[in-house]
Amino acid sequence: MFNKNVFQTRCSKGESGNVVIIVLVVLVVIAVGALTYMSGQRNGEQQQETSIAELKEQSVDKKQPPSFEIKPGNPVVAKVCDKEISRLDVFNYIQTLPANTRQMPIEQLFSVAMEQIINSTVINKKTEDVNLDNDPEVKKQLAVVKNNIVRNVYIQNKVTKRITDERLKEAYDMYKLQFPEVEEVKASHILVKEEKLAKDIIKQLNDGDDFAALAKKNSTDGTAVNGGVLGYFAKADVVPPFAEAAFSTEIGTYTSEPVKSKFGYHVIKVEEKRIRLPAQFKDVKTLIEAQLRQFMLNQIVKEWRDEFKIERFDINGDEIKPVDNAVE
Repeated sequence: MFNKNVFQTRCSKGESGNVVIIVLVVLVVIAVGALTYMSGQRNGEQQQETSIAELKEQSVDKKQPPSFEIKPGNPVVAKVCDKEISRLDVFNYIQTLPANTRQMPIEQLFSVAMEQIINSTVINKKTEDVNLDNDPEVKKQLAVVKNNIVRNVYIQNKVTKRITDERLKEAYDMYKLQFPEVEEVKASHILVKEEKLAKDIIKQLNDGDDFAALAKKNSTDGTAVNGGVLGYFAKADVVPPFAEAAFSTEIGTYTSEPVKSKFGYHVIKVEEKRIRLPAQFKDVKTLIEAQLRQFMLNQIVKEWRDEFKIERFDINGDEIKPVDNAVE
């Protein structure tokens, strides 16, 4: 944490000079994660509420001590001069971290993330009035950035000219031709922990009870709310015992015996069977365009390479002699 007196002094107009710049460079390296967050901070109440929900779920999964309680609201958890940092700011920053980092206990991760945001805010305040437009190093790095931007925009423009609706449709037709034939089943299930209960449910079905109603009443997984509906799935999408039972059951019928898996005991009702359909053009257009762009980029670079004389030498700078593969 910052010493209070030093912190209050630094809230005034920032210092200048090479020493300060060197210190800031070190801080930038340390707080690169927080800087990325501050420059691309996500907005929207829905995203923020999702962050809270995920953090709460993690705190439960990690069995946090009762003392670590996330209360409702969005309190201020830190201040840098007049800049307030809210709890949601910290939660949203945490969501930008690598998955393995997010596995840390929440009470530890929250503290680390908050300090990173504080570091970033301090750096922003220290550099907001800095003018290094005439600094040679700044000019050098700006020239490099400008050259990269010009090169990238030029290439993007060349690629974009080749991405026509006709080519996208041709690529989609090729995708459909190469789409593998995968059998799918549309099914619903009722999942319970005890075999006896599963057998009792099958008996109730035999007596004419409604499958969806029994699922809502008895099923222990998340599909209970919609009557056990699973939708379409392939054999590889589910555990082997479930797949074997579902794909061997006739359409419009349910399993006559409970199906045991690592999750418990299932009663499965098969509604439809089909060959998996390719995605519609509108759903894969973005992906196809990205792949087509990469293909066109490679094609353009190959064409450009043909315009230049390219010579190659070995690791010592000597001429590479062709290998004679002729058979005597």
